[in-house]
Amino acid sequence: MKVMCDTNIILDVLLEREPFVEDSYKLLRLCEEHDINGFVSASSITDIFYIVKKYTRNTEIAYQAIGKLLEIVKVCSVTNEDVLIAFQKKAKDFEDCLVATCAGSINCDYIVTRNKKDFKEFDIPVFTPAELLSTFF
Repeated sequence: MKVMCDTNIILDVLLEREPFVEDSYKLLRLCEEHDINGFVSASSITDIFYIVKKYTRNTEIAYQAIGKLLEIVKVCSVTNEDVLIAFQKKAKDFEDCLVATCAGSINCDYIVTRNKKDFKEFDIPVFTPAELLSTFF
């Protein structure tokens, strides 16, 4: 199962955001154990680094977080074509549109996010972590 993890899922775990951390953590554990083939977009990596650094006020912690993440999921490149496709859609949330476009470009089976409404217009099924866990595990 090939799954694109939205930025908010990763941040829920790294920043221990309640009440979301538990299900998001379980999802990442499944990625780590190779029960799920997990991906994040390259653009999400930069967002995650920035937000963790801002939240913790510590560059080293941000690098450690990204280092651990890179052991768990694969990074999907963001190509010029991906950016152009996302741009042409004129979505309300450009970042999520780019994540969905990248997910489509690598043929992900699902997108996992907490904000499903931002992914309605795409052809890839969208689950929250809790929904994915209860449906498949």
